Amino acid sequence: MIVLITLLIAHAGTTMAQQLSITTEAIKTTPPALVSLLHAGGMTPSDWVTVLTLAYLALQIGLIVPKYLGNLRDWWDRIRGRS
Repeated sequence: MIVLITLLIAHAGTTMAQQLSITTEAIKTTPPALVSLLHAGGMTPSDWVTVLTLAYLALQIGLIVPKYLGNLRDWWDRIRGRS
């Protein structure tokens, strides 16, 4: 967000070549700024990756368990001859 505001302010009254240069430099500084922002939250980037991976895993498990329970229920009904 800060990068976008900086870009908007920097682009006011500049030529196209200057805008391209400013945009290029802003894009180059975005990854370090993002890492600094995440680190300021009290967690290292590897901690954030771990948290996001665990959240993704939990979502996938939450989506696939009902499917497999339905398949198991259908199989059990076929075994018992109810279908």
